[in-house]
Amino acid sequence: MDTHEIRLITVSREFGAGGSELAAALAARLAWPVLDHDLVHRVAERLRLDEGTVEHLDEHPPSVLARIASVLIIPQPDLLGVAPLSDFPTPDAIAKASHAVIEERAKSPPLIVVGHGAQCIFADRADTLHVRVIASMRHRLARVANRLRVDPALAGALLRRADADRQAYVQRYFRRDLRDDLLYDLRINTGRLSIEESVAIVAGLVAGRATDAASSSALQPSR
Repeated sequence: MDTHEIRLITVSREFGAGGSELAAALAARLAWPVLDHDLVHRVAERLRLDEGTVEHLDEHPPSVLARIASVLIIPQPDLLGVAPLSDFPTPDAIAKASHAVIEERAKSPPLIVVGHGAQCIFADRADTLHVRVIASMRHRLARVANRLRVDPALAGALLRRADADRQAYVQRYFRRDLRDDLLYDLRINTGRLSIEESVAIVAGLVAGRATDAASSSALQPSR
C-alpha cells in the first residue's frame, strides 16, 4: 500500500464533464493552486505570443493537412515583409512549451493540473493522484449547450471534436491511449455525482493519505 502523501493531482476530463469546474472547486477546498486556464497565459509569456493564439492551438494536435503543409511550404527569401515559417507558432511548439511549464510548476507542490497529458507526464511520480472525470453523453451535451448557449446539434459537434482532439493529443505527444484505465487512480462520473460530492471524495483521499503517511513515518525506527 502506497503511503506517500498526495501533493499533486492531475485531472483528465471528457469535454463537458465538468473537469475544470471540479478542479477549481477542489483547489478552493484544499487551498491549492490549479494550473488550468492560467497555463495558456504562462505558455504565451514563454513563447512571447498573444494568449488568443495559444488558446486556439492549445491541446490540439496538428491536423494531417497542417503536417503536410509544414513540409511542403518553402519560404521564399525574396518575399519581403513575410515572416519566416519558423516564426509562426505550431501545435507542437505549444505542446512542448506546455509540457515544460507543467514540469517546472510541479517542482513546487501542492498543485492541481488539468489536462495536457499530465497523467502521462507524472505517471511514475509517487505523490500524485490521477483523476479522470467522465459523464454520459446526455449530461455532457446538456452542460455544453447550457454553458456555450448553443443548440444540442452544435454542442454535439463541439463535444465530439474536443474529445477527438484530446485523444489525439495524448497519443501524439505521449504515445498513450487517453482512455486507458491504468492511467488513472480514480474515475468520477459527474452525471451521477455532483461536483461537491466529487470534491469531497478527492479531498477525503488527500486527507486520508496524509494521515497514513504521518502514521507510517511515526512507526519508522528512530536513528
